[in-house]
Amino acid sequence: MYTEAMSYRQQFPPAPFFPLYPSLEAWQEHRRVDRLEYEAIMDRNEAVFYEQYGAFEAQRKAQEEARAATAATRSHVFTYSEFGLDDPGEFNNFMNPD
Repeated sequence: MYTEAMSYRQQFPPAPFFPLYPSLEAWQEHRRVDRLEYEAIMDRNEAVFYEQYGAFEAQRKAQEEARAATAATRSHVFTYSEFGLDDPGEFNNFMNPD
């Protein structure tokens, strides 16, 4: 794929900048306009990032508050399952000699 791209580039080289911008002022104006367009794109990207990040943080904070509310309403009595000692489903009375 790389060799194909290089052979294409040899067949069709990119246009040189000099004929497009015949003077230093024209080149500098192109760079100024290009920089402004780039900064506008980056400003939009930054706005989208902060919007998405804000939504993510709001969701994370809501989940954290819900977890805290759930933890506050829990009783402090522990169950077997909280210790990983789930009942096997059948009762074994070890004290009964039968």
